[in-house]
Amino acid sequence: MEKLQKEGYSAFLNEYFKEHSDLFLQLSKSQKPHTMMITCSDSRINPALLLNAQPGELFITRNIGNVVPSYLIEGSTQAAIEYAVNVLNIPKIIVLGHSNCGACAHMYHEPKEDEPTLPHVEAWLKNIIPAKSAAMLEVHHDSSKNLFELTEKHNVVVSLQRLMEYPYIQERLVKNKISLEGWWFDIGSGKVEVYNFTTRNFEPVLENVEIT
Repeated sequence: MEKLQKEGYSAFLNEYFKEHSDLFLQLSKSQKPHTMMITCSDSRINPALLLNAQPGELFITRNIGNVVPSYLIEGSTQAAIEYAVNVLNIPKIIVLGHSNCGACAHMYHEPKEDEPTLPHVEAWLKNIIPAKSAAMLEVHHDSSKNLFELTEKHNVVVSLQRLMEYPYIQERLVKNKISLEGWWFDIGSGKVEVYNFTTRNFEPVLENVEIT
């Protein structure tokens, strides 16, 4: 592992950094990202890779389950949002969920006796309860739907709704100074769906796209 890390860093330094040295010199003085992404800690999710973004373009906040907690409590995610909006004046926030999300699946997990206790995880995942309830109600109406995928998508929508608790976001929305988007990434296919606030459905960001 140590050898891999050293080789990885060496490749970065001698290839990517060398090619983009002017960019890093500029970034060493300031940053002006155009988008904040609130996404999952999951190792399979790489927002910069997904959007082919360069360093300095995305302000990324990660937590288990890509959750936006309530404004009324304190935490690192809330602090990151506050800084991004009020200091960096970021004009767009994207909540990025994904398929096969362990946090959402855990909401339906029955613990076994030999499993480790996860008190901090359990406390954090209470944020996903509204999404679980909405997904279960939808499946109750149509049992052909995928409960886990629905939970992942409702979790994105609930996070968007919670962003409306943040007074400075409300203020900027009224003045058209910020936009909010909800994305869901299918890891297996590489496709992204975006939440349509009008239809209240997730729709492909690009139609009829084939990998060439």
